[in-house]
Amino acid sequence: MIEITKRAGDSLGFVNKVERIILDRVLLWTPDELYITCIDNWFDDKWLKFSGTIVHEISVHRLVDVTLPPFHPNRVISSDYYLKQEKGYLRKEVKAPLHIYQNSTSNLKRRIIDFSMNGLFIWYSGNSESNGTGSIMGYLVQADNIFTFYLALSSDLDWGVKKSIGLTAKEANSILLKKTSNVIKTQLATLYKNHATADGLARFFIRGRWVV
Repeated sequence: MIEITKRAGDSLGFVNKVERIILDRVLLWTPDELYITCIDNWFDDKWLKFSGTIVHEISVHRLVDVTLPPFHPNRVISSDYYLKQEKGYLRKEVKAPLHIYQNSTSNLKRRIIDFSMNGLFIWYSGNSESNGTGSIMGYLVQADNIFTFYLALSSDLDWGVKKSIGLTAKEANSILLKKTSNVIKTQLATLYKNHATADGLARFFIRGRWVV
């Protein structure tokens, strides 16, 4: 089961919205791998496709050869890794840390496709309760195709979308309005849809119970 842990300083409302976004995107894209990283505080959309800096502090944003965003490892609160298996996503040990101690220029070489060829990478912000705002950033990698998005949510909007890049605000808000329990049920139904029973029949999870 994919879950987001509420920590000190987190708004439960924001954490629930992060979980809904992740579950919805996993259901839609069914990546083989899922990385979920919590960053200590809010981050803005300048981090989207940001690769690092070179001499004279020139910022580099990549349109191709997208790299991991160069968050300092001191900012990483948690980093979870899930692997898709026959009956769902199971949490595993991280194969290699996404964020390491290095100079910013070195991060220009850390291409995200070197970490997964079919994966979803999610970063979200901590300390949302006191900030009244939270950020979610995602990179979907499918072979040479990379799709990215960024969302800023606000407590003033009942943790609705304040800013959206990559997804439309309408699409993002429609996801956020879903109940987490319904998303999970839909996810389970999809994951098990093609899983045959001993009788050779597919079973579905509908309205809280398994049916043939």
